[in-house]
Amino acid sequence: MSLAGAASPVALAAPAAHARTQTKVQAEIHVLSIVTRSWPARRLHGLVNKRTHALATNTQAVCTGLGPKKRGNRFAKFTCVIRPALHRRHEGLYVSYRVLATGGARVHWITYRSR
Repeated sequence: MSLAGAASPVALAAPAAHARTQTKVQAEIHVLSIVTRSWPARRLHGLVNKRTHALATNTQAVCTGLGPKKRGNRFAKFTCVIRPALHRRHEGLYVSYRVLATGGARVHWITYRSR
């Protein structure tokens, strides 16, 4: 019996959809650009100029990567703190930041700790 003429079907696995990743600096910049568009200025005491609705001068974002680290110090999830230049310890807006496969991001308000 010859198997030369019989072709066995080979199932090719589709490439797995990998979540995009970002570095810590990329996440910090992106979070700062999202914050003023996502929440009203009255909820962001000390972070946003009430007259212009722009970020206050020297507002800082500090992000920490969560989950497994990818190549090049990249992560898909972060916890970020957005705080005014003059702040007390632990003061600021705490958010969770997740990079989406489409290239966008999802940001959730965790809490705002004030003075």
